[in-house]
Amino acid sequence: MAPRRMEAGRATGRFSRVLAISALAVALVGTLAVGSASAQDAPGQVRVVHGLRGLVADIYLDGTLVLPTFQPERSTDPLTIPAGAHLVEIRSAGAAMTDQPLLTQTVTVPPGFQGSVVAHLDATGAPTLSAFADDLSAVPAGQSRVVVRHAAAAEDVSVLLNDQPSIASIKSKAEAAQVVGAGTYEVSVAPAAGGTVLAAPQSVAYDDGTANFMYLIGSQAEGTLGWAVVRIDGLQSAPAMIQTGDGSTETGAAGSDVPWAALAAAAALGAAAATAGVRARRATTSSR
Repeated sequence: MAPRRMEAGRATGRFSRVLAISALAVALVGTLAVGSASAQDAPGQVRVVHGLRGLVADIYLDGTLVLPTFQPERSTDPLTIPAGAHLVEIRSAGAAMTDQPLLTQTVTVPPGFQGSVVAHLDATGAPTLSAFADDLSAVPAGQSRVVVRHAAAAEDVSVLLNDQPSIASIKSKAEAAQVVGAGTYEVSVAPAAGGTVLAAPQSVAYDDGTANFMYLIGSQAEGTLGWAVVRIDGLQSAPAMIQTGDGSTETGAAGSDVPWAALAAAAALGAAAATAGVRARRATTSSR
């Protein structure tokens, strides 16, 4: 079964509004106190990824319900969150705020952070939160960036692309990245120590100029391991040489009207501005 891409739900807008109000209050206080915001106080741009399979959740930030009925195997768009420490609580959807959370954890957002926070199972099967910085830098023409994140209740694993070793070993709550030629790959996972595959191979398209954040989620013991993929488009960089109509080549230069050069410039501007313009799509996971 092909992996299902994560997509942002309607809860994203509410989360953004709540955080925007909080950020505005902080900004106003800062303006009164010092007249201008320091770069050290720059908010983070955080994508929230729900990797707890089977759990529809209410997610609280600093005591406020910000993501109600957050569906599993989904992600938000990047959300503006003030830098600093924040208390995150996760409860089953509809549970009272006074009910004991399934997970309580403090997450610190560094100034200017651009990344993802994923709710998932740790190696022992306990729910936890992990933060990862997202590399959204330009990708060479004809290539695709693949970032594997181990977010499952499973042993150290190795990752294979088209049955060839790609990542020799990755442990729980860790990540590994590489750039591969654009194309469709059969992705499988096996014990790092050797042995049979832990989940059925899945076909994943790594398109030109994309960053693909591959989350291994689920439980090895329960046979529910699978992939959830968040893909970011539009990261192409201009090629060093451009094929011309007569079969010759010429060097790509700044100001060229080659379409992917404009895309690369737009991506660079988007990353520098830390906007939420790039949207996550629906992610893929395997069934039992």
